[in-house]
Amino acid sequence: MNEDCSSGQHFLVGEPTYSYGSSTRRLPRRIVLVRHGESFGNVDESEYTRTPDSQVRLTATGHNQAETTGRRLRDMMDETGEDYKLFFYLSPYRRSKETAIGIAKAFDGRRILGVREEPQLREQDFGNFQDYEAKQAEKRERHRFGRFFYRFPNGESGADVYDRITMFSDHMVRDIDAGRFPEDTNMILCTHGLTLRLFLMRWFHWTVAEYERIANPSNSQPIILERRDDITIEQSMHTKECYVLSKESMEGLVGCSEEMCTMILPEECWTRALQLGPDVNHSLLPPPDVPKPERYAEEP
Repeated sequence: MNEDCSSGQHFLVGEPTYSYGSSTRRLPRRIVLVRHGESFGNVDESEYTRTPDSQVRLTATGHNQAETTGRRLRDMMDETGEDYKLFFYLSPYRRSKETAIGIAKAFDGRRILGVREEPQLREQDFGNFQDYEAKQAEKRERHRFGRFFYRFPNGESGADVYDRITMFSDHMVRDIDAGRFPEDTNMILCTHGLTLRLFLMRWFHWTVAEYERIANPSNSQPIILERRDDITIEQSMHTKECYVLSKESMEGLVGCSEEMCTMILPEECWTRALQLGPDVNHSLLPPPDVPKPERYAEEP
């Protein structure tokens, strides 16, 4: 791994990526979503009043969390005995890149097929430099209005982020279907809490109400989509149907239920989608940044 800290740019270098055009669909072994490690903005929200959101760094704890996650992922992959590879997709925000660097330190560089920066994986835009008091008032208003549809002044709504995540996931699935990745690949997406939840919403076809039940995972906690073992290449299945959320990952997402851990086709889930249910009192929902650092906190 090569790292150029002087320029603020980081490059992870491994083997060449596989070419397009495989005659059969090859499904990566895992898709691993990682919220960045603890940042200075997580510790003190006034950081956003003086530092562009894209330049907020990890704290020392955040760097430690990322390296710990890398070692845990390595141990998990080593247990399978597979000659596995990794491919990284990164948010362009500094804290996400620093998280990816920490994770990559645990692996031999020859295991890294490649790294791609994806602006579509960036954090929700809260509106340039942030006035602390005004932003707190806006977040309270969002809590009442609804997290998915509330749009920050000069920024984005959750629905806006959902739209760009839809484009990203569609492109990623096309890369998978084109045979770009070998079957032993672990795809690692280093991103942000809200973006991660919206990726899952799009992938598994959650309803807005289901999305709004979910709280962020802990900083640097991996959320893992595992390839199903009960499928064959010959089966006519959508690529997203071939993955399930791991049990440990479900437990790490407060508000997630078992029925939300797999993609359900529209013809099978129409009753769920049409359920109105009771009116949602957003003030009673858990805030999305409830700290849950116990399992993936830094090692002593």
